[in-house]
Amino acid sequence: MATVKDVAREAGVSLGTVSNVLNGKGSVKPRNREKVYEAMKKLGFHYNMTASALRTKTTKNIGLILPTIINPFYPDLARGVEDEARKAGFTVFLCNSDRDKDKEQEYIEALLSKGVDGIILLKPQSGREQLTMLYERTALVVEDWENGDGDLLPSVNIDGAMGIIQGMNTLVQYGHRRIAFIAGLTESYSGRSGINVYKESLEAWKIPFRQEYIAFGDYSWKSGLSAAKKFLELDEPPTAIFASNDMMAIGAIKAIQSRGIQVPDAMSVMGIDDIEMGLLCTPALTTIHQPKYEVGAEAFRLLMREIKEGKGRGDNRQVTLGTRIVMRDSVTYARGCRDAWSI
Repeated sequence: MATVKDVAREAGVSLGTVSNVLNGKGSVKPRNREKVYEAMKKLGFHYNMTASALRTKTTKNIGLILPTIINPFYPDLARGVEDEARKAGFTVFLCNSDRDKDKEQEYIEALLSKGVDGIILLKPQSGREQLTMLYERTALVVEDWENGDGDLLPSVNIDGAMGIIQGMNTLVQYGHRRIAFIAGLTESYSGRSGINVYKESLEAWKIPFRQEYIAFGDYSWKSGLSAAKKFLELDEPPTAIFASNDMMAIGAIKAIQSRGIQVPDAMSVMGIDDIEMGLLCTPALTTIHQPKYEVGAEAFRLLMREIKEGKGRGDNRQVTLGTRIVMRDSVTYARGCRDAWSI
């Protein structure tokens, strides 16, 4: 396999000249540029920015690996990455892992083979050791990542725990004591921690935990519908359902209404994410706003610091963004608890 040195020797020019041609520099004389192209064609040389002789160069390309393109949460986040990347003159290669570890690894290797300058990985399926090894190979930013002691991986997280606390506090202050929770997939940090935060919130309000008020979904509206149906079949159904994302909350509303039960008069529903679809359902969904676009934008800015300043340098390499509650029409007072705000 031909190398850069072979091309330089064949063309009769310096390594620096070959490098300038490959990187599109305008300082190369037209005749020398032509010699390099002729040598590359003759030797069958294919340029790869990850070649060791050119490892410090930039392709102005990055990879963005999403867990799914179906959930409306991720297009907003991807737009944040793309808008910031475009400002900086970068192109984004978008990959959908389908929450599959093998597929995620295949995309990582494909992106590295294209010589991307860095990778933004959302809800990684790979383990800490694999990601640490990846970070040794390229600039990396992870999202929804549990930071450990001395963790070296640059990360951008949403304070999901605070979001659940905000939601639980609101429901309790509206008089709800029978609050069911639809948890998400446990392959991510936020998914694993959600149930614990829910339980801690119940404990803080001295509300007994009831196992039958827990269900699991995959973030789709269908799984929210199935979970809500389970709650409705209980001898003592909840007066409020809190779902780990808006899509499951919308599914829950559909299930409740299909039984002729009014939302929120007979049962309140709350979600997390604040996607636009929540405004279109009836009633409009009360939710916890997560700064999706800002996560994407911040992830790209952090990746740029890793690329320009060097990996592991500088401050603010682990960023956490806050949440806030968005009150709409799907939450109201539990029956007989109109004065609950005074508790």
